[in-house]
Amino acid sequence: MNIIITGKPGTGKTTLIKKIKNHLEKKGARIGGIFTPEIREGKKRTGFEIIDIMTGERGILAKKGAPGPRVGSYGVNLETIKRVGIPGIERATRSADYIIIDEVAPMELKDPNFLTKVEEALSSDKTVIAAFHRKLIQNVKNRKDVQIFKINPKNREIIYEKIKNIIEGK
Repeated sequence: MNIIITGKPGTGKTTLIKKIKNHLEKKGARIGGIFTPEIREGKKRTGFEIIDIMTGERGILAKKGAPGPRVGSYGVNLETIKRVGIPGIERATRSADYIIIDEVAPMELKDPNFLTKVEEALSSDKTVIAAFHRKLIQNVKNRKDVQIFKINPKNREIIYEKIKNIIEGK
């Protein structure tokens, strides 16, 4: 069973996924995949990084005013998706117990191979725990191997417990 978390920006998708990751690591699970944390200068978000969980390799995914395909005011670095994002998902699909993908969103999809790797991970024998941009959920909502959770600040803890129970087979 794959677990997809969706919701509006700032509702805690990444926080929830990190909490699940920490829980799994405490149980001895090998975790792979990617995180895409914000880059901030003071209180302003200026971009996003992409980090391979297994290797720690990182790169700039997108930056305000940077060259590359646009998503809003951000220029997306396709080279970083090819160098860090796609290999991070491939590596996790091969050798992790659980695959984390945070996040499947318009920036990452500027490289069409990214979605292909996400679909391969979802079709693997591994459990994928992924955050999906709310406008992209249609890409997975009809899959029988996916359970979708819509998060908001009020239900975050309840959803964490539900996901923990699914992972633990309760």
